Amino acid sequence: MATRFRTTADLALSILCLAVPGPALRAQDAEAQFRKTCMSCHTIGSGAKTGPDLKGVTTRRTKEWAMAFIQAPGATLDRGDPVALQLLKDANNVKMPELGITPQEAAALIQLIEDFTKSGKTLGTKGIDRPATPFDLTRGKQFFEGRLRFAQGGPSCLSCHSASGAGFAGGGRLGPLLNAAPGKYGKNLAAAIENPAFPSMQGAFGQRPLTPEEAFQVAAFLHSVSAQPPPKRSVLFPVFGFLGLVGSLEAGRRLGRKRFRGVRKNLIPKA
Repeated sequence: MATRFRTTADLALSILCLAVPGPALRAQDAEAQFRKTCMSCHTIGSGAKTGPDLKGVTTRRTKEWAMAFIQAPGATLDRGDPVALQLLKDANNVKMPELGITPQEAAALIQLIEDFTKSGKTLGTKGIDRPATPFDLTRGKQFFEGRLRFAQGGPSCLSCHSASGAGFAGGGRLGPLLNAAPGKYGKNLAAAIENPAFPSMQGAFGQRPLTPEEAFQVAAFLHSVSAQPPPKRSVLFPVFGFLGLVGSLEAGRRLGRKRFRGVRKNLIPKA
């Protein structure tokens, strides 16, 4: 009986230890969270991107303010907070999205920023900083249209977006037209593509991220067409989709009919 109690207690203690992560594990979780939700617009110690460099942010703002802004940036802006309004202006009016960050996650992110600030380590990069070549533009268009596959197997941009000069039948309508994206994100567009903070893109690219080179080339293509007039919405894309659906159903019907005939033919002699 004592042995059984000791074994059960040990088991319960082991489960408790697994369920309650230690400080090192929490730091790892915070870094993963930063890479997933923050790094498209921010770095720690590598310079400003769409949003400011977060190194030393708690020396410029109070922790309470930072906690509130991380969790609900829209509410902070709606209150007319002067610091938030200035940050919005500096970010070319690109609003920080509502990411659903919990108070515990916000506290862990702030602690991560403080730890990296004190240690002098950096997190995140400003991406590739060189002029785009004609080769980059060609590759970027091919990636956008899906004629070249991304290294990690992510879907083509055209499946959800459209842009001038891409795709003869137009693009997808799930995401916005991307002609205006370079004007909105400027030189940080590649970083926003490489580490997207948008929930729909995280679902598609979370486990299959673009490489820095791929993101740079897609961004270079979008910069090259940003001044062109928006493409006209083509009816070919939905028409082709409808015809493909009808064709697949008809092919399934024909194949199924032959299959049932073959089964019936074998059953008749047995009957």
